[in-house]
Amino acid sequence: MKKTFTALSLISAALLFTTSCKKSSTKTDPTPTYTVPATYNFANVNYSDASIRLSMANEMAALMASATTGPVDGQRLLNMFTNTNSPFASAASNTSGLQLKDQCFTQLQTDIPNFIDSIVMVSNSKQPASRGVAGIGASSVTPTSLYPQTATGVNYAQVFKKSIMGGLICYEIVNNYMVNGIGSSVDNNTVVTGSGTAMEHNWDLAFGYWGVPVNFPTSKTGVLFWGSYTTQIDSGYHANMILMNAFLKGRAAITNKDMPTTQAQATIIMQTFERMTGAAALQEINEIKEALTDNVKRNSALSECYGFVNSLKYNPARKITDAQINTILALFPKNFWDLTPTDIDNIQNAIATQYNFQSVKDIL
Repeated sequence: MKKTFTALSLISAALLFTTSCKKSSTKTDPTPTYTVPATYNFANVNYSDASIRLSMANEMAALMASATTGPVDGQRLLNMFTNTNSPFASAASNTSGLQLKDQCFTQLQTDIPNFIDSIVMVSNSKQPASRGVAGIGASSVTPTSLYPQTATGVNYAQVFKKSIMGGLICYEIVNNYMVNGIGSSVDNNTVVTGSGTAMEHNWDLAFGYWGVPVNFPTSKTGVLFWGSYTTQIDSGYHANMILMNAFLKGRAAITNKDMPTTQAQATIIMQTFERMTGAAALQEINEIKEALTDNVKRNSALSECYGFVNSLKYNPARKITDAQINTILALFPKNFWDLTPTDIDNIQNAIATQYNFQSVKDIL
């Protein structure tokens, strides 16, 4: 028995020594060290395609807003959506070979023509907007402020802008560039002069769709769409620096082959865009409260709030479910002219609870 014990002990010691040797000889790749710049200035940055599409969407929104001064050319809006027959004032947009429709979430590709039909119908009305009457309504406080509204008080020019922010901008950033743009199958080795590696270029396009300058938020010159709203909600949700830091760290990490950090920053960006949508909807609630007795202006702000909530459907990486979105949408009156203070509180509380903004819901 004693000899057997000794033999087993020797075998165990040998195995332990062998295992220890294997562990000590295994090399692990250290986390690379690198500098993250303070502004979005990296080698080979190119997000011109995103900038052109933002310009296209902005020109469409401007044409829709012109419904307050006369009939809107619906066919031109449809041509803008597909970039056919040189519909833009910008030659760069017309000759870019790019379009908006093929980059939108599938459902939005169907929704946009319906929004256009509504805007055209309202712009052709020769009646002032009122309950049951589609037309151009004036603010009761500032009569020079005009708003195109349907018979139920919906401003589809605003619904369009918020839908583009969800179904084009957020969709592109989240789905095409965060989820699918930085995966293991995406090339991060071959550098193309002027656009970097494929992975770097995907990240740059995502940054471009945010619509901010490279030194944001120090400079806010020329911000578009989400670039504007991150500042509008920053008092309650500090999305400006959350997003800027994540975009900077993620891009530096890609260049330095630090994929764990890249994935972590992508997660932050995706989560921030969803929460930012909720914060923006709450910001509109506060504008509604400020214009509670100015029915036309209030209805327009309610249209913006509705547009933000509805646009969550276009985000493929969202945590909120279809059922939860529909529950919030059901709190909006079918006729915006029928909005009550209770409706406003119910919508506000539902959104604030969903995104944990109860403590800041009144300052967003």
